[in-house]
Amino acid sequence: MIIITSSISILGMIVLPILLGFWLTRKFKLSWKLFFAGAATFIASQILHIPFLVGMTGLFNNGTLPSPPAAWATAFNAVFLGLAAGVFEETSRWVLFKFFLKKNRTWNEGVLVGAGHGGVEAFFLGLMSVFTIINMIVLRNVDMSMMGIPAEQLAAAQQQVDAFWASPAYVGLLGFVERIFAITLHIALSMMVLYGIANKKPLWFWLAVLWHSLVDAVAVYTMPLIGALGVEGIVAVMALISLAILFGLRKKFGEQNPPEVQDDANAVKSPSSVVG
Repeated sequence: MIIITSSISILGMIVLPILLGFWLTRKFKLSWKLFFAGAATFIASQILHIPFLVGMTGLFNNGTLPSPPAAWATAFNAVFLGLAAGVFEETSRWVLFKFFLKKNRTWNEGVLVGAGHGGVEAFFLGLMSVFTIINMIVLRNVDMSMMGIPAEQLAAAQQQVDAFWASPAYVGLLGFVERIFAITLHIALSMMVLYGIANKKPLWFWLAVLWHSLVDAVAVYTMPLIGALGVEGIVAVMALISLAILFGLRKKFGEQNPPEVQDDANAVKSPSSVVG
């Protein structure tokens, strides 16, 4: 059953972003460019984020940077990884709204951008999971000792394959469920950054960084303590909080143009802005 539920999960991760994009663009009568702009923002953030993590890992491993005591390793990793994700991804959103989407300041537009950001992450994770499933099927039916796997790694590799096939059926669906929660988070984060820019309240950018960092850090820290199912329960609660933030900001956007848009409009209308 695990192979069936895993396949359903993968299909969901790939198809959900596409369906979400179609639904939101039609519902809000907006261009797909906003969805793709959000997707491009995620990709751009990872072009910097991933090399940063690789580089920092190397510095810790070779002793250039001191490693934390073993007792604090899990907490340190959780905080470090959470902060890195928060800083890189929220900064990429800030750059997008500040310099590339200067005229897009509505709640609907922020939702579509956030859906693109979280949607493309789900899409790529779904594609990567396809190769994971293929590997598990292949490795289950071959003698791994004949595949050139080092002897010291063979037992761990076999244990990983055995654990996958022994997993309860529901475990296969967790990836898809997690992506639903993650997309919700990304939409709320995009709205927080957009609100901060549109209303000249930079505190909201830092709140977005903090919220993103906290969600990721909690997930990393609690995984070895309570397992995947428990983590998804915590992330579900955080997704509900993200929804509350999202719709709370909807009221703040209201019907009027935010200060940044009003300032731009006044600058165009003011004679002094033309005369100099």
